[in-house]
Order: sequence, then structure tokens, then C-alpha cells
Amino acid sequence: MDSERRSRRLFDGIFADGFALMRERWMVYGAMMVACGISAATVYQHASLLKTFATGDLGSVVRSQPLNIVLMSALVAIFFVLPSALRKLDTKFRMTTARAIMTVAMIVCVGVATDLGYAAAFIPGIVIGVLMSQALINALLRTGEGATMSGAFATIYDSMRGSVTQTRSHFATTFGVLAASLAILGIPFFFGLCAMLVLDVIVPRSLILTAPLLFAQFIYCECVRYALIVRWYRRLDAEQKHPILSMVRAA
Repeated sequence: MDSERRSRRLFDGIFADGFALMRERWMVYGAMMVACGISAATVYQHASLLKTFATGDLGSVVRSQPLNIVLMSALVAIFFVLPSALRKLDTKFRMTTARAIMTVAMIVCVGVATDLGYAAAFIPGIVIGVLMSQALINALLRTGEGATMSGAFATIYDSMRGSVTQTRSHFATTFGVLAASLAILGIPFFFGLCAMLVLDVIVPRSLILTAPLLFAQFIYCECVRYALIVRWYRRLDAEQKHPILSMVRAA
């Protein structure tokens, strides 16, 4: 019952938080939506996205316009979504050049470590992914605005080690939170993509509207996902720093 109550609190208001994070950068996301719409307007008459998708060549699907613009815009937008979410932990946080570089470095390092785990076997890859799930947030909060390259390697190591320390005693719950966050992002995007492909066949001109809407859907779900991840990080961090206080609150 206690775990169910804590889980409910973790998810309470999470979708409203997603809208709040999205509003912080609405002009940026709006400009990206316009770019997606313009891209679709230039190719909608001969896009044939469903036929490309039916070939099974995922590379061609990703490279097809305007879907590649949607995905590239979504990738760039991460650098706006992430700092908005992290300001829930540190109100003064902002994405600097050093932190942007650290973001890329941590994604690469965690990705390599996870891929090595998957290369050994599927289960080790999942275990490493869960244990390293808090490394990016740790790294960004540890990286100062005037950070230098000399301290980057120490920050990466300390952040990865700190993530393992935070998650190893909460492995199952962290796995559940990550699975929920991926479902929040992946399931709506899949159905949104299917709707865009089908409507492109029925009404090709609809691509001008569905492409930017698919991008907006992705960004909103990404905001919800990071709101959940940040909430879970806050809980892990609180329990690590004040284990007795956390047990009292849980009771």
C-alpha cells in the first residue's frame, strides 16, 4: 500500500508538468513546428511516406522528408527540454556550451556502456542502462557554467559512479520508471506516426498539418518523460542524502 501511494505521488500532475515545461520554450518549439510544416509543404505531393515505410528500409524512412526534419528538430529540442526539466531541481540551471558538450559526452559514454552490455547479453545491457540512468542528470548538475575540459573526465566518472550508487538499491523501481518514461514517449509517437502515414495516402495535403503536430506531440511527451525522470532523481537524491528522513516521510 505504501509503495502504491508513493507511486501515485510520483505520477500525480505529471501531464500538467509536461505542459508547463513546454510553455517555457513555446516560441522555440513553435518555430520548429513551422519548419516542419514548410518542409511538408514542399514535398507533400510526392512524399509517399507509407510506401517508403512499407519497404522496411528504416534508413530511407528516417531520411524521407519531412520526417527527417521532424526527427532532427526533436533532437535539437532536447537541449531545450532538458534544462527546463532540470530547473525543477536547480532554479538557476541553464544550458551552457560546457553543459551541452557534457550532455553529448554522457549520452555517448552511457550508450557505449549499454551497448557493450547488450553485446555480452541482453540482460547485462538492461542492467547497465538502469544503473546509468541518472548519470546525465548527475553530470549536468555537477558541471559548472565555467567548467573546463580538464575536469570533464572526472565529472563523467563521478556522475556514472553516483548513478550506480543511487539506483542499485532501487533497481526494480528505477527500471519501472524508465519503462514508463519510454512508453510515455514511444507509444504516442508510434500512433501519431501511423496516423500521419495513413492520412498522407488519403489526403496528401494533410502532411502540412500532421508533420508539425507529430513534432509537437513528441516534444510534449518528452517534457512529460523528463518531468517524471527528474521527479525520480529528486527522490533518489533525497534518500541518498537523508535516508532516515525519507523513511519517516514514507511512513
